[in-house]
Amino acid sequence: MGGDGVSDFLAGGGEMGALTRAFDWSTTPIGSPDTWPQSLRVTVRLVLTSRHPMFIWWGPDLIQFYNDAYRATMGPERHPSALGARGRECWAEIWDIIGPQIEYVMSGQGATWHEDQLVPVTRHGRREDVWWTYSFGPIDLDGKVGGVLVVCKDVTSEHMGREALHLINEELKHRVKNTLAVLSAVAAQTFRDPASKSDLEKYQARLAAFGRAHDLLTAANWAAAPLQDVIDNALMPHRTGESRFAVTGPSLVVKSRQALALSLAIHELATNALKYGALTAASGHVSITWTAGDQDGEPKFVFVWQEFGGPMVAKPDRAGFGSRLISRVLEDDFRGEVEVSYDATGLVCRLTAPLETLATS
Repeated sequence: MGGDGVSDFLAGGGEMGALTRAFDWSTTPIGSPDTWPQSLRVTVRLVLTSRHPMFIWWGPDLIQFYNDAYRATMGPERHPSALGARGRECWAEIWDIIGPQIEYVMSGQGATWHEDQLVPVTRHGRREDVWWTYSFGPIDLDGKVGGVLVVCKDVTSEHMGREALHLINEELKHRVKNTLAVLSAVAAQTFRDPASKSDLEKYQARLAAFGRAHDLLTAANWAAAPLQDVIDNALMPHRTGESRFAVTGPSLVVKSRQALALSLAIHELATNALKYGALTAASGHVSITWTAGDQDGEPKFVFVWQEFGGPMVAKPDRAGFGSRLISRVLEDDFRGEVEVSYDATGLVCRLTAPLETLATS
């Protein structure tokens, strides 16, 4: 290495620290470490002592530095030859990707940020598709940009895990839709009697509600879904005017089974309101609200469907299938209690459940 001795700022740094100290920097355009500007010294020190993958391009020739963590992402094609080399020559195969990004920073336009970006590299004898999350940041030199600091991470495994999950979700979505189609076809054959047409329509409408909820969950990777989205999705086929449903409540997330249960319950409630309840009248409307707070000293989730402006309602002599479905799915999947009342203003359905049963956002 050029200079009178090993400078303190190059001490340590593992393998790359040793290689950086041993390198003859006087053969490069940036010269001996003793002549380097303070900003380059500080940045090199930062890079060598960091356990996060970091890389430096310095000066017009983009002379290169990197640390042990970055070295782990390289193959023998570039390590150790990349140290002290010119950037454009070293990375010619991907210069069409990174060249404009480097020029953007070097020209003083600021830092860049790139998330989950494909930047293929050759290592261990073959070209590999590699996804990176990285930033290019300017290194100051007397009020101008002297070089570029790269902070990066190889996120290929995470990316591939997300590409795999997408394929699984698509396959699952396809299979469930096929299953629902088979069930619908079986029902159509079972209820062939014209007198059963109404029952067939109800059954197929319930399958459709289940299918829409399933689509929402696959889009959210199945684990959970925002409550607002679940409600909007369930109401979609029943909206006859934007003013008919008023939906308000805090941002909450429900688990997959709860999303399915709530979707089926809302379908039953909306269908009933359109046939017999508030939505049979021009002035009728439905209020859907939910809250999350203390009730009797315990955190509770309270969901309320309340109808207004429809005909007078009375409690039926016996609970129909729809009513039993609402109570069963909501109570089971929310571990709560369902109360249905027939007020003078219209039907009210109230679900009260422990807040802890909901998903965490």
